[in-house]
Order: sequence, then structure tokens, then C-alpha cells
Amino acid sequence: MPSPVERQLRLRSRLPLALLLLLTGVQMVEPDRAWMFLWVGLVVWVGIGYVWALNMRDSVHVLRHTQGQWVVVGDRLQESFELWNHSPLPVLWATVRDDSDVPGYRIDRVVATDGSGRYKWRTRGICQTRGVFTLGPWSVEMGDPFGLFTVKLMYPQVRSLIVYPRVMQLPEFTLPQGKVSGRAQHRQATTQASVMVDRVRPYSPGDSLKHIHWRKSAQQQSLMVKQFAHEPAGDLWLLLDLNAAVHVGEGQESTMEYGIILAASLAAKYLAANRGVGLIAYGQETVLLPPQAGQWQLWRILEVLAHAASAPQWPLARVLHTVQADLGRGRTALVLTPSTAGQWLGELMQLRRQDVAVAALLLDASSFAAAALPGAVPPPGLDQVMAMRRQLADLNVPTHMIAKGYPFRPLITYKRKRTVYRTLSGTGRVIAVEIEEEV
Repeated sequence: MPSPVERQLRLRSRLPLALLLLLTGVQMVEPDRAWMFLWVGLVVWVGIGYVWALNMRDSVHVLRHTQGQWVVVGDRLQESFELWNHSPLPVLWATVRDDSDVPGYRIDRVVATDGSGRYKWRTRGICQTRGVFTLGPWSVEMGDPFGLFTVKLMYPQVRSLIVYPRVMQLPEFTLPQGKVSGRAQHRQATTQASVMVDRVRPYSPGDSLKHIHWRKSAQQQSLMVKQFAHEPAGDLWLLLDLNAAVHVGEGQESTMEYGIILAASLAAKYLAANRGVGLIAYGQETVLLPPQAGQWQLWRILEVLAHAASAPQWPLARVLHTVQADLGRGRTALVLTPSTAGQWLGELMQLRRQDVAVAALLLDASSFAAAALPGAVPPPGLDQVMAMRRQLADLNVPTHMIAKGYPFRPLITYKRKRTVYRTLSGTGRVIAVEIEEEV
């Protein structure tokens, strides 16, 4: 469906109108055929430009199509455009301008087309930053061959684009298993098959057909799906520290982005092992996503992580204290943080007293930090990070440490082709070379 468009036609300068008025006045004061020829020529000149511009305003349409509403960091964002000219007059130039906020991605260009013709092109860019961005609004500006009039087509349509964090391969890291006494059922339903059917619910796109409850579906005259209960001992809570005061580094090489990647990768790893995974991320938004199993849970977690932003009002100790009552018993809680402050250790031990197995994944903030600015609080050094690991070891809390430069490798890779231009050393000729790379 074509996007709504606002069409404008305006005169670039009032000079032609002023000349017409001047020639009219001169002809009235001192009639002469020369003034009349100039006046007629000017009217024809302006008239041709106006008719040309009017045709473009009413007869030119531009379509924009985005392939997909979401991508993963490292994926290629691709859009296709098509300019249709239904006028017999050609479009000599059309400047496409875009106000999208996707980092490093622009569609600005100048195109042209013949009368009653069309022109197609594509734009490509690599998504290098996770987050939620907008595509649009955008506009197309054209003009008549004399440069008298400007035609502007404004497309106010805005589309959201979610760039999910990439799931990476992780180092070997054994988590403690939560324990419960007796056979307690999980209060959160799951679509993963188990021996216990908890209830049935309406079918949703993506549900497995083998879980459909056919008898109940016949009674309800609509598809119903079995919900299975599962043991809570295998559930994992990922608690991501989003306290702005403890994060250092810039862009992708920051403790914040490493924490996001690790949380996404851990969720993918343990969900693939049929464990229920939940996420706690208290930053600019407070998110508590209860543990569930299945692929849909992974996409829920990735969406939360795509939106995640740090904030100063939620230090780790406060988060742990706030969520104690929500974690339940017999689960595992893994804290991801660059913090070396000891205040949160007491809250972590309180979770253990509630039969929650705890572990910590520490980010070495000293490896991410640049030179501290004058008057700024310096980030913790490696000795402080090691001291925190020793304290956790004394408390029998399993830990692992990740430093800047860790060789993350994508869990899922694909091959893509791109064109690069190289200059021959002998002749100076520029040639296009297509290379294949794995991302």
C-alpha cells in the first residue's frame, strides 16, 4: 500500500514575478514591441516551468519497502525503492532525503527517470548497534529544468526497527543447580513437553501442532494447546546489572554491551537445553520476565535486551533486595555485573538462604576503562576485581570473569557477499571485486 504523502509546489524565487510586473509597468508607460516580446517570453518560460513542476507534483510516486522489521547486530539492513513517473515529462533530478536514526545507515541519493518511466534502486547497511530505531520520515525533492519551481513529496510514515543483540558462543561455565524439597510444580506454564499437563489455552502462531488438544479443540470449536508444568529446579534467573554508575567503556567495547551480549547468549544456551530462563533488568525500565522455556522466551528476552538502557537509580544491592520475593525457591540466579562494591554480597547471600543457588559473571571494568578524566571517579582496578572474586570464592559462589577483547564468536553464522573497489598498481584502473565473508 503506498505511503501517505504530502505534496508541495513552490516558487524558488520571486524574481520572475517581479520582472513580469516591471515589464508590465514599462509597457504601460512606454509601449514598445520589445517589451511585449520580453513579457510574452517570460510568461512562456515561467508557464513551461510551472506545468512541468505541476506534472511532477501530481504524477510522481515513490515506494519504499523494508525487508523485515527486525534484524540482529551484524545483519544487513536492506531496502528497495521505486520511483514511478506517470507524466510524459521526464524527471531530470530527484533528491531522496531520509531522517532515519539507524546508526551508519543513509538512503540519501539523487535519481532521475524518463517520461512515463520508473527507476528502481536498493540501499544496504550493516546494523552494528543493538536497539530500537526508526526508519523515516523521508522526502523526495524535484525541480523543473529552469530551476524556477521546487516540488517536494513528504512521506511522514515512520517504521520501527528492532536490532537484537547477537547470540555468541560462551566459555565453559558450570552453574550450580537449584534444589527444592519434594516435587513442586512450576507456576509458570510452558509449551515444552513434560509428564504433567497443567492446562489448555488457545492456539498461538508458532505453537507446535503436536501439542494441540484435539478433544478440547472439538468442544471449543477452535484450536486449543496443552500447557505443561515443569520442575522449578532447572530454572535460571539472569540478573543483569544496569546501574549506570558501574559501567565503563564506549560503544560496543563497553561493559554495558558485553553484559547485553552475555545475557542474550546465556539465555540462548540454557533455553536450548530445555531449561526455563528468566531475566531481571532494572534500568531506565524495570523488567522482570519470569522463567519459561521455549524459543519464544528467547525472543522475549532479546527484545528486552534490545531496549535495555542503564540508569543510576538501581544499584545492584537495591535490585537484589527488591526482587527477593519474586525469585522463588529451588532456582539458580546468575548475576552479570562489573561492580566490585561489597554491598550486594549480603543481598546475594540472602537469596541463598531462600534456597536459590547463586553465581556471578564479573566484567573486568579495568580492561574497558580509558584514562579517567580529572575529577572523575576512577573505575575499579584489576586488583579490586580479583578481590571480589576471592570474596565470592570464600562464600562458595561460583564466578567467571570476562575482560575486554574476549573473542566472541557468533553461535549462528552465515556467509554474505559484498563488493569492494581496488586500484590496480600498474595502471591505476579501479576494478570491482566481489568477496565472500562469514559473519
